[in-house]
Amino acid sequence: MDFFSSTRPCVVMKNRNHMPRIDMLGVAKRLEALRSALALNRKDFADSFGLDPSSYTKTVDGEKQLRSEAGYAIAERWGVSMDYIFRGRLTELPEHLREKILKNLNSGH
Repeated sequence: MDFFSSTRPCVVMKNRNHMPRIDMLGVAKRLEALRSALALNRKDFADSFGLDPSSYTKTVDGEKQLRSEAGYAIAERWGVSMDYIFRGRLTELPEHLREKILKNLNSGH
């Protein structure tokens, strides 16, 4: 069968600009849980993946969104997934950090 002669209906997205909103408060909580699990202060944590410490503080205080490039740098540096950072998926956390991160998330840090 030819790719273009399929009898299946074509699905058209009506609103291409509609993207799910990222829960930035959740991102901030997950970053702080990771930072705390690593026993780093905010400056050292931000420095560890190349973000200005004041930008990190603005991010966790909800004043600024975390850019995907920074999320990628965190994921690469600390072995967490971008799904953890941006979506809250806990399935791929490194074993050596999992328990500490979960404890921090559950305690509200």
